[in-house]
Amino acid sequence: MLKEHEYVRQTLERYTNSSLDQFCDHVLITNFKRYAEHFREKTCGEFCEGNFRAIHAQDLNCTMVDFGIGSPQAALVVHCLAYLHNLKSIIMLGMCGGIDDTLEVGDYVVPSAAIRGEGTSRHYLSPEFPAIPASSVNLFCIGAVKKKGLTPKCGIVYTTDRRLWEFDQDFVEYLRKRRIMAIEMELATLFSVAYRFEVPIGSIMLVSDMPLQRRGIKDQALHDRIYQEFMPAHVDLAIEAVKSMAAKWSEVERQLASEW
Repeated sequence: MLKEHEYVRQTLERYTNSSLDQFCDHVLITNFKRYAEHFREKTCGEFCEGNFRAIHAQDLNCTMVDFGIGSPQAALVVHCLAYLHNLKSIIMLGMCGGIDDTLEVGDYVVPSAAIRGEGTSRHYLSPEFPAIPASSVNLFCIGAVKKKGLTPKCGIVYTTDRRLWEFDQDFVEYLRKRRIMAIEMELATLFSVAYRFEVPIGSIMLVSDMPLQRRGIKDQALHDRIYQEFMPAHVDLAIEAVKSMAAKWSEVERQLASEW
C-alpha cells in the first residue's frame, strides 16, 4: 500500500507528466494555457503535459504549472507541490474581476487576503482561519510591480466557486458593501492549502474586467485584448519577483521562519 507522501508525489508526476527532479525551486502557477505557452516560448523551458501543463526553465530555477480552473484544481496543485523536497516558493499568476471602482483593466493586484467563499478550503483549514499569503513572498511581488514603474493594488479579494454570478443582484450588493477589491476563483483555496502545508505563496493578479460597471463584463474583444496587451508584462513581473527572491533567499528564509 502506498504511503501518503508516495501517493502525493506520484500524483504530481502523473498530472504533469514530469519527473520530480525536473521541478525547480520556485514555481509559478496559472490557470491559463496561453500563459504557459508564452512562458515556454520566453524561457525555452522543457514542456511536459498531463492533466496539467508544466514548463521547467532550469536556467531561471523556475517551473510554471497550468493547473486549470477552480478551487479543487487549485488545492490539488499546491497539495502536490508541497511534497517537493526542493520547493521554496509559489507565485500565482491569475486574472480577477475588479470590484473597487478605483481599479482599471490592466491593473495589477497583489492580494493581502482572500475571503473563503468557496468550499474546498474547508478540507484544509477550519472556518475561523483567514486565507492569507506569505507576506515575505508578497513583498517581492509588490516590488516587481513597482520596479516596472507601476502601482500595485493591495487589498482583500473574494474567492468564489460560482462562475456566472454577475447578474445575481443580492451577491453584487454584498460585494459592494464589504469593500472587496476584486473577485476570482482560486486564491482563498491556494492560500489555505499553502498555510496548511507551510508553503510560501504569493500572487500577482491582473484585472481583466470590471464586471460591476456598465459594459464592464468581459466579452470576446476584451478577452483578446487582455492577452495581447497585458499577458507578456504579467509573466515578466513574476519572473522578476522570482529572480529577486532567489537572490535574497537566505534573508527570505529567515523571515518565513517567523511567519509560520
